[in-house]
Amino acid sequence: MNKSLGSSKLFRVLIPILLIVVLIGVFSDWIIEWMWLDNLGYDQVFWTIKITQALLLISSLGVALMYVLPNMGKLGKKFSTMHFGQSPLAQLKLHEIDAKKIKTVFYGAGAAISVFFSLAFFMRWDTYFRFHWSEMFGQIDPIFGHDIGFYIFRLPFLELVQNSLTSLVFFITVGIIILYIYSGALSLQSIRSLSASKDVKKHIFINLGIWFLLLSWGYYLERYNLLYNSTGAVFGASYVDINIQLPVIWLLCGLTFLMGLFSFFQLYKDQFKWIIYAAAATILIGVIGNGLLPGMVQQFVVQPSELQLEEPYIEHSIDQTRKAYALDKMETQPYSAQPSEEMGWPTIERNEETVENIRLWDPRLLIQTYRQLQEIRLYYQFYNVDVDRYQTNEGYLQMMVAARELSEEMPEGSDTWVNRRLQYTHGYGLVMSPVAQEGSQGDPRLAIKDIPPVSDIGLEVNQPAIYYGEHNDDYKIVNTNIRELDYPQGDQNVYTNYQGSSGVPIGNIFSRLLFAWNFGDINILLTDYIKDDSKIIFWKRIQDRVRKIAPFLRMEDDPYMVLDEGKLYWIQDAYTTSANFPYSEPFNNSFNYIRNSVKVVVDAYNGSVDFYVSDDNDPILNMYEDIFPNMFQPIDNMPGTLKQHVRYPIYYFKAQLDKYNKYHMTDPQVFYNNEDLWTRPNEKYGGQSIKMEPYYVLTKLPDQEELQYLLISPLTPNNRDNMIGWMAANSDYPNYGEVSVYQLPKDRLILGPAQIEARIDQDTEISRQLALWDQRGSRVIRGNLMVIPIEDSFIYVEPVFLIAEGVDIPQLQRVIATTGEKIAMQPTLWQSIEALYGKRDQRIATAEIDTTTALPEQPTSNRTQDYSQLQNLWNEAQEALQNGNWEEFGRKMKEIEDQINQ
Repeated sequence: MNKSLGSSKLFRVLIPILLIVVLIGVFSDWIIEWMWLDNLGYDQVFWTIKITQALLLISSLGVALMYVLPNMGKLGKKFSTMHFGQSPLAQLKLHEIDAKKIKTVFYGAGAAISVFFSLAFFMRWDTYFRFHWSEMFGQIDPIFGHDIGFYIFRLPFLELVQNSLTSLVFFITVGIIILYIYSGALSLQSIRSLSASKDVKKHIFINLGIWFLLLSWGYYLERYNLLYNSTGAVFGASYVDINIQLPVIWLLCGLTFLMGLFSFFQLYKDQFKWIIYAAAATILIGVIGNGLLPGMVQQFVVQPSELQLEEPYIEHSIDQTRKAYALDKMETQPYSAQPSEEMGWPTIERNEETVENIRLWDPRLLIQTYRQLQEIRLYYQFYNVDVDRYQTNEGYLQMMVAARELSEEMPEGSDTWVNRRLQYTHGYGLVMSPVAQEGSQGDPRLAIKDIPPVSDIGLEVNQPAIYYGEHNDDYKIVNTNIRELDYPQGDQNVYTNYQGSSGVPIGNIFSRLLFAWNFGDINILLTDYIKDDSKIIFWKRIQDRVRKIAPFLRMEDDPYMVLDEGKLYWIQDAYTTSANFPYSEPFNNSFNYIRNSVKVVVDAYNGSVDFYVSDDNDPILNMYEDIFPNMFQPIDNMPGTLKQHVRYPIYYFKAQLDKYNKYHMTDPQVFYNNEDLWTRPNEKYGGQSIKMEPYYVLTKLPDQEELQYLLISPLTPNNRDNMIGWMAANSDYPNYGEVSVYQLPKDRLILGPAQIEARIDQDTEISRQLALWDQRGSRVIRGNLMVIPIEDSFIYVEPVFLIAEGVDIPQLQRVIATTGEKIAMQPTLWQSIEALYGKRDQRIATAEIDTTTALPEQPTSNRTQDYSQLQNLWNEAQEALQNGNWEEFGRKMKEIEDQINQ
């Protein structure tokens, strides 16, 4: 008796514990996500989304159950009395099974079907957001006269409801009909009548009526999909769609509606033939109206007069696509493109800052140099090189920037759990080098380098630790009994404890159990190093953090690091997009509306994530601001001088560029004939022809005095290599987001990048020198060709890198500069420019000289002798360089340095 009582008490204790464990296992992802978002101050996002999902699940499940369970109940009741004759179902021996059990089985099947149906709504919470909090665009579609907001916000959810309900009713109705046929309760006596009991007919026709009405609703909504048709002369509804397809859809809508009414009419009078006739007419009209007729009209009516008939629809497509990609806001102006050989030194000197900021270092090659020279330790790694601009003690400079992140791979022999999770927790510092400057031996000039970071340009790094970056998403546990490695210092290491605000507390047993379960790592539960104030940091990748907080935003591919007031930040561009903008042609079959409405700033140390509005005229973003009122801030609230580092994003620019190349043609006839189709130019890299990527430059726009940070791309005619224009997007406030297109004269040839590459290849002296280097144990790589606008002319610049065999450190060996007619290849950019335009005048400052003081007499013979020795040493150094003898080259350069310093 006592044993039984004790077992009962133990059972009552264990059951709640097991229940809690099961619930934690099932909902651990949600619990951890809430804890993480709450730590960052975005718990409103979690609760808003989860509550919306729950409401959608409950409401859709309720609707499904209201329809499915009565059907299942009726079917279960009939099922127990059915006779299946010789069919396999006869082996079930239903007459031996209790009728309640059969109904329970049917109810269970109906509940499962309903749950599956409701999951579609559970997962489409963002579609409901857009429906419930819809905004007006203030633009009307040209066919049906609805505001664009109807298509962006409301139509997708209406289609979701219609498609889901239609599918649900279809499968239930088909299942009912099949079971009735198998049981013999339903048969077709003739094409005009059914053989079935009144109760069976009523059951079937009610479901058929509902299905036909839903089909009719589907055809009603199908009209709007004509605005996304891609089979005509342009994207969107064409002549055939409006004059043939649209009337056919209306007919199908009306016929299916009548079929629904006929189905309900069968409850009162048996006129099944009406449904048959209506169904036959629907099928016939569908086959002819959607299959045969459009093709015939297209071939025999439209094609002979296509431009005349399609002209209004071409205008719709041009107008709507330009609005969807903000092409209508771009300014177009002529650019004279004067021959650059006529430019001269006065123009160059007026634009000296532009020349000093022409990017010579190719990020694809520079990353290798950074890795070889600045990773310092095996547990650090550079993953990416970005471009930005900074105010320095040497002026306004464009910089190459790379973050020294923690490597994803630990050094051999040190890949233990303690090292990976507790001690090696963060990267350290960054490398920064001016885009147009080099140091010794053809390496980049490292303006910020080493560990701890050392700067010679007035930009100090006060907090160099990088806990959050582009890579290494392993979770880390901080503030433990194991001190974290901060940075190496000689043969010793400096240790620290994390003092940042991010991280979920993990000091109690519940948290340790939860994270051990979620990460599948029992060491979290067993280790003795975790303290009461320890924290776990995870989801450390920048894009993962942003996506977890704002899953409704599309991310730019590459966040970039910014140094501001001694702290390190990441800036991530984010977009609002839609695939439902009428008549707008999609980009990469993905979306047909895009805005760069959000700039996200992530603190590399604290991990804080802040969202700043960069386009407050975007209706989609305005909707999310209504849903999450405390999430978005004005861009003026950016801390420090971060606003000076925002950039016009490359992905957005490429999407606009892709559409502008076609949709700059606003004349329907020109557009129809593709008379002026543009494209991005080709350039040569690694011996292959590739599409030129847009690039950032610091320059002055025509008729402007201020230096602007621009994202630009040359433009060429399709299948031609000459340049036809160039596009520039401004990254500096107050002009941020202004995009200008400069059209070049069409009455003369302006050389494009591929033509410049060809002329460089044809230069015998350059080709001979490059071939000579290639044959002597080195590999020559020509970097990005840069087309730089200077006032009303262009100058073309291309760096030449040399990679010695066995040493993966690209060295800037030469710089090619050309006006198109003249080509020069010299060790530096300024020397190449001098080769093009002649020697630069020496500007000597005038100073008062005391003529009463005699100057010391210089020994002429010694000067001549020293010069002769330097000349010989220089010649010997150049010979060693051409022979690829780097050791000898270094010795000779050291001798030259010693000679000069004597």
